[in-house]
Amino acid sequence: MSNLKRDVILGLVCGEVTSWFLIFIIKNPYIEELGALAKIENMVWLLLIAMPVIFSLGVIIGNLVAKLIKVISQVVKFLEVGILNTFIDLGILNLLVWQTGITSGGYLAPLNTVSFLCAATNSYYWNKFWTFKSGVGIRRKEFLQFLIISVIGWGINTGIVVLGTTYLAPAFVLSAGAWVNVVKLSATFISMVWNFIGYKFIVFKV
Repeated sequence: MSNLKRDVILGLVCGEVTSWFLIFIIKNPYIEELGALAKIENMVWLLLIAMPVIFSLGVIIGNLVAKLIKVISQVVKFLEVGILNTFIDLGILNLLVWQTGITSGGYLAPLNTVSFLCAATNSYYWNKFWTFKSGVGIRRKEFLQFLIISVIGWGINTGIVVLGTTYLAPAFVLSAGAWVNVVKLSATFISMVWNFIGYKFIVFKV
């Protein structure tokens, strides 16, 4: 199987899984702004079709541009895996918020920890075997380094989520559920920058 074909297939899988976790966010009743969107019956099917197509197109474009700038293919894959991880993280967090009713403060920390750990575990396998193509099997030292980088990323992520929902009032008259997601996205972006640097230069060394 050619590298491009393999990348397109993995891009499709990445997009499909992302769409399922995005549904948890849309269905969260605490995000009042998405109430109308959640009632659109065909929304689920649109996401299940659109997201894989978008991800696979991203991979194809990344491979074309990589002929001029080699690192672009790797960056595109990292971004797509990052989007997948973000929606796994957000999806699980929204599912837990939905079930518990917790939308702010220190009680969000354990919920955020569960969602972050699920996303981090997913991140390891996708980044190791697809983004950075570290072909060797899982090594104890490498996995330990990955955990250390991820724990630091978790600290950054959870710290921002807890502080942002506790000490900052929802901006733009957002609902509590929507504000959790705004803060979480900000936290994810900042921790993602840290993770990319750590994974590329410390863990996988590529």
